[in-house]
Amino acid sequence: MLARRLVERGVRFVQIYHNNWDTHSTSLAACPYSAKDIDQACYGLIQDLKQRGLLDSTLVVWGGEFGRTIYSQGELTKDNYGRDHHPRCYTMWMAGGGAKARRCLRRNG
Repeated sequence: MLARRLVERGVRFVQIYHNNWDTHSTSLAACPYSAKDIDQACYGLIQDLKQRGLLDSTLVVWGGEFGRTIYSQGELTKDNYGRDHHPRCYTMWMAGGGAKARRCLRRNG
């Protein structure tokens, strides 16, 4: 709601940050809660902007943290299989601002 209000008042750049997303050793427990927080908030922001006619003139850019490698950090156990950052994997998506829906897969090599 705050992000939408800032956009309504003409603020050109708004950054929203979700703390504690970086879950190396607590992925199993933390990711479902973080994903729910992010999914619901992003959906709400986009629907709110769309309902008020602001989505066409507002570009929403979402950037996640680095991807994860298949390698474990520390001792591998049933409850600890945290993974390291993957510098070649970075999730992004955009909505609004004239962005067109398109699926693009890019492979290295």
